[in-house]
Amino acid sequence: MNEIEGTPVVRFTAARFLDAAPDVNVIVAAPAFDTGGRLEDAFSDVISDRLAIFYGSSASPLQRMVDAVEFMADDDYIIRCDGLHFAADIPAAFAMRGQAIAGGLDCMKLPDDFPPQFGTDIYRVGALRAYAKMDIDPAFHVHPKYGMFADKRNFKCSFASAPRYSDDFLAEVRRMARSVYVIPRLEVNEKSISAGDQLSFHYEVASRYISSEQKVLDIACGGGYGSFYIGQFARQVMGADLDPGVVEGARRAAAHHPEAGHVEFSVQDVTATDFSDASFDAVLSMETVEHVDDDAYIREIARVLRPGGLFILSTPQNALGHIPVNAEHQREYSIEQIESLVQPYFDVKEIVGIKQGRIVIPGSPRGCNVMLICEQKAA
Repeated sequence: MNEIEGTPVVRFTAARFLDAAPDVNVIVAAPAFDTGGRLEDAFSDVISDRLAIFYGSSASPLQRMVDAVEFMADDDYIIRCDGLHFAADIPAAFAMRGQAIAGGLDCMKLPDDFPPQFGTDIYRVGALRAYAKMDIDPAFHVHPKYGMFADKRNFKCSFASAPRYSDDFLAEVRRMARSVYVIPRLEVNEKSISAGDQLSFHYEVASRYISSEQKVLDIACGGGYGSFYIGQFARQVMGADLDPGVVEGARRAAAHHPEAGHVEFSVQDVTATDFSDASFDAVLSMETVEHVDDDAYIREIARVLRPGGLFILSTPQNALGHIPVNAEHQREYSIEQIESLVQPYFDVKEIVGIKQGRIVIPGSPRGCNVMLICEQKAA
């Protein structure tokens, strides 16, 4: 319910669709636990037979969509848009809908590494109904498009061409987004839906490469969730963060954590630590490089890592990352750009492309997030 230009962002987004064409109808599909809450207040003065609020499944957004359009025919098409995506490209959405109808598609979307804040998804209603009846991973109940694209036997899907935007437009969206995306740093939320808990997923992936002989640096560790988690697998873990208050909180948490015996915490700047050369066997860096001077960052990590050591990073993946929507990020990277950044110092051994949440499709590395598994080059 954050506001943009004095209007709740979900209402702002809905109004843009209603204003786009007189024959557009909008259904705000919300989880049942929102019934009677602030969502209704946001639309209380909107009197229109073109807008409805529907409360449905709290566990499955897929089922919620299916139930919200139960009055529609199988061959009707809908545009799905996240209520937070105030800058959704509506002309592109209408164009995709037309292409999907003409091609008899079940789903159409923009490329996986296109900024999601501009994106919408097109679904054939009958395809959604069929998919909701299948035995699918819980993650696909949140993001059914990826499951449909991966299931070529049962669903006909296609990517749309990526639109182009001016730098002035991207800068204006970035300015407006400051009041919408207001969480300054990513932390693990143990109350979140597991299918969307991406930060803990990063550490779960990283743990596959950590051994009991290794001394590990978890740089920009935040509250220490990842440091404690990796402490189960490593000989020693140093969690480091620039914020002294955050580090002190992590130290307090260590007093009650079962894995704390292998973990220490230190206040450090990732671009200029006080660690000695070749101090660590592995360095983990989750959602960090986009916040800092990337040249200084990569040089410092190479300095503190021993020759042949392991470097694992995660970062948002963005084909238009030179001006990212998230104002807390200096820039974001395409796969090619992040590989180019690390290659002077590291050999990239594996790329893990994360679509959204925890969704990884084998052989499909492009998405909204990426992990690189790297090895320090010999001196």
